[in-house]
Amino acid sequence: MATTSLWKVENRLDKVIKYTTNAEKTENKNWYKDLHNAIEYTKADFKTEKQLYVTGVNCSEDNALQDMIFTKKRFGKTKGVLAYHGFQSFAEGEVTAEQAHEIGVKLAEELWGDKYEVIVSTHLNTKHYHNHYVLNSVSFIDGRKYRNTRENYALMRKISDDLCREYKLSVIEEKPCGKHKIDYTKYYTSYIQKSDYYTNAKDDIDYAISQAYSYKNFKNILEEMGYTITIRANKISVCRPPYKRNIRIERNFGEEYSIKNIEDRILNAQVPKVPFPEIETKSKRYYTKQKYNINKNRGSLYKLYLYYCYLLKKFPNNRRKIKMSAEMRKDIKKMDVISSEIKFLCRNNIKTTEELFLYKKETIDKMNKKMHTRTILRRKRQKTTDTEERQKLCNDILALSNSIFELKKEVGYCEDIEERTQKMKENINDIDEKEKEIQKGKEKIKNERIRFS
Repeated sequence: MATTSLWKVENRLDKVIKYTTNAEKTENKNWYKDLHNAIEYTKADFKTEKQLYVTGVNCSEDNALQDMIFTKKRFGKTKGVLAYHGFQSFAEGEVTAEQAHEIGVKLAEELWGDKYEVIVSTHLNTKHYHNHYVLNSVSFIDGRKYRNTRENYALMRKISDDLCREYKLSVIEEKPCGKHKIDYTKYYTSYIQKSDYYTNAKDDIDYAISQAYSYKNFKNILEEMGYTITIRANKISVCRPPYKRNIRIERNFGEEYSIKNIEDRILNAQVPKVPFPEIETKSKRYYTKQKYNINKNRGSLYKLYLYYCYLLKKFPNNRRKIKMSAEMRKDIKKMDVISSEIKFLCRNNIKTTEELFLYKKETIDKMNKKMHTRTILRRKRQKTTDTEERQKLCNDILALSNSIFELKKEVGYCEDIEERTQKMKENINDIDEKEKEIQKGKEKIKNERIRFS
């Protein structure tokens, strides 16, 4: 059994690091003190048996603070939420120190190992062995900030429970949610539906099942498509780079993805097989344009058929299907996002960064007012006993929630555009500097030639 939690660190970053490591070894007098104190605490010798149970994921245990600060400065994100501090606590006497630390490292790698720097430290100073995490809020890959949403926390709980089951530890079973409790199962399902990694993996697995001749062939197809397959307790887990998170397919996608049901689906599949399915990836279909020539040498009836197709604007559905790789799907999704943002700018007639900032501020103000109104209606609903009045309040709350969702989407567009604009300016400045250096080099060579001629 393991309980988890994660909270943000906004001030005094070095204090958080000091909270997780030995305070005598590090001095930092800048504004990262909370992060420093957290790392100092989690690495403290008297809690971790002389730092035997301290591991850095994507960073060095000894220079974690410097690594995290470097990432923040590299992407120009030194303000706001500086880090996240979390824990994972086990039942008394259920795990050894080695097991607790091993589970903690696996949890950090699966949750954040593909993009973020994390310090994992196992504390042994209480009867309940527990892991501490200090997570840099800025990704060292793309500079994006981590958001501690309910979906992400639901994922943390789910992966922690899965690891406990793998190590034969007890798991806290979800109880039916009452009126005021949060249903994290719902948020986990929402995360699965939104995540490209999970949705693409599910599509690829379905495609491999439809094209396989046997269970062994199914595994070979997935491996050729870039997946690593792990079998634990007769259950399949898959993982694909650059992600480090194992997806337990039966637990995440349903009982039809158990080994036995996969074998049955392979035997009963009625889909036409392609010669080399491993080089293709099941995805959204993209079609190539194909011209239909009514003068094909196929006989007069076929020509007449095509002629009527031409008149009716209906053509045979035999267009070639092109399946896209995971990388191409990612790029296409990025293009779709940029397209949506351009439509957003045109729709609201935003032409300058000042107009974008003003629109974002007005949208946030509107959103906060609607959220305040929704809170008042929710309180009123709790006190209301009349059924009709309660139903009316529920409808009003639902309408406000939908409106808030749209406003949040627009704020997200604004933030994404601001971030991309800043990167574009930096890239342009870099190009200008390189061009100046090249021009200086050319002038220097020219002057030397004139001097020696």
